[in-house]
Amino acid sequence: MDGLIRFLLADASVWTLGVALLTALLQAGRPWQSGRWAEAALIWIAFWVLGVTGVYGFVLHLAFGPFIAERIGWPNSPFQYEVAYANLTIGLLGFSSFLRRSREFLLASMLAYGSWFFADGVGHLVSLLTAGDTAPSNSGSVLITDLGTPLLVLLLLQLSRRTRHRLH
Repeated sequence: MDGLIRFLLADASVWTLGVALLTALLQAGRPWQSGRWAEAALIWIAFWVLGVTGVYGFVLHLAFGPFIAERIGWPNSPFQYEVAYANLTIGLLGFSSFLRRSREFLLASMLAYGSWFFADGVGHLVSLLTAGDTAPSNSGSVLITDLGTPLLVLLLLQLSRRTRHRLH
């Protein structure tokens, strides 16, 4: 049970992505079409990855900044508050995208999320390679999701570009 709780708390970017993709798969309907699945995946990624993980990141960086900095392997600083508020912004964009279901709003939200988190992933990678920072929240699953999820989102946006089934 401790392992599950640790996973849920430490790897929110992993399990929220899994929940989003699985929910989209269940919602894609029959006959299965990649465009419809991709569109559903984007909507659920907006809710789970941007929304839930964004608000969760806000709470963590705001209330537990020194702990989070230690898990990343970086010194704590007042910058934690700025990261917290940026996470809140992504969370609000995600929940708004889920509720509005506007292609343009979803695209803007995914662009904001993808550019920030991919850049974060590059920062973690640089820290790993230049400083040997192997802290769990620098070189663990966060590195993979920070780099991989924005690339997945780009792929899903491309696959769903002609589909408007769930956005209406």
